[in-house]
Amino acid sequence: MIFTKIWQRYFLVEILKTFFLFLLCFFILYALIDYSMHMQEIMKNKRISIVDLAIYYGMLFSKRCDLLLPLSLLIASVKVLTSLNRRNELLALQTSGIAVHRLTRPFFFVGLICVGLSYCNFEVLAPKSLNYIDHFEKKYLKKKSTRKVKKSAIHALPLEDGTRLLYQKYDAEEKEFFDLFWILSIDELYHIKTLKVTGADPVGAFVDHMVRNEKGEIKKVASYPSLPFKNLNLNFDLQDHLSIPMENRSISDLLAMTLNKTPLFYENRSTVHTHLYFKLFMPWLPVLVLIGVVPFCVPSVRFLPTFLIFSVTIFGYITFFTVMDGCVILGETQALPSFWAIFTLPIAFFAIFGPRFIKMCIKTI
Repeated sequence: MIFTKIWQRYFLVEILKTFFLFLLCFFILYALIDYSMHMQEIMKNKRISIVDLAIYYGMLFSKRCDLLLPLSLLIASVKVLTSLNRRNELLALQTSGIAVHRLTRPFFFVGLICVGLSYCNFEVLAPKSLNYIDHFEKKYLKKKSTRKVKKSAIHALPLEDGTRLLYQKYDAEEKEFFDLFWILSIDELYHIKTLKVTGADPVGAFVDHMVRNEKGEIKKVASYPSLPFKNLNLNFDLQDHLSIPMENRSISDLLAMTLNKTPLFYENRSTVHTHLYFKLFMPWLPVLVLIGVVPFCVPSVRFLPTFLIFSVTIFGYITFFTVMDGCVILGETQALPSFWAIFTLPIAFFAIFGPRFIKMCIKTI
């Protein structure tokens, strides 16, 4: 989009100035609140340098980018549009034959830039930022408990076919598992006392094969003193993937898990779908807030309720963002299907505010 008209460049400059002002103020306020919450740990820990803090808060901006960009654009758009409306500049331009939807193009241009930046953030920056923040907070900012944390007695190893091993101990030198379950499905599993993986095929000792019967009970159907497992393919590299939360993964990573049906997908089907849909939709939030707020800021009326527009839009945005976070939890816990957990609220939003926006677009003057 090339802005050749003077009024287009004027609108663009006004929206960018206000947008960056609010973006900077919101992030500084958020950083100050976060610093006040961790001030005690930061002051006590002499290993935290200024450079470490600068990197941490830079990463924190990437983490909160999905919240700050739409909020800054929302307030900046309301401020600029209501100011232009009160000064009758919008009315003058409409009188000269420029339609309302053309006057709002600079705002949607900035909104589309925010969409692109959000997608880049979710794909490239956010995964690294979230992992860095988790590591930084675990290392420096979490209060150390005086109690000794007991090591987990159960370890999990996902397999390439989507099944999983649960074991108590693994001897790396002897290449032997102790007291493990091979879970094929919710209806079938093996209990193995020891499993050696030194040969071509793993060999289990004292193996019990258990299957769910028609009554829904898990019953032992066979026992073997020794049993080779030809279809048991072990890949210890998959164990590292369990340590990365789904919200820390990129869009392409989640999409690859969905299309290629990785072991983590079978284990976390609803979580993968929920975060994939969330990260596909949330970058469009800047455009969505413009669709909702622009029609209320451009009407030529004698008394424009500026304060009411500001208060309702800010409260509505915070409510929308909070409910979306709750929808992620509903999708993860399978309380709702992942698609409807994420897209029900946007569809309802567009059904309520979309007709008014479309009416504004088809209106010439």
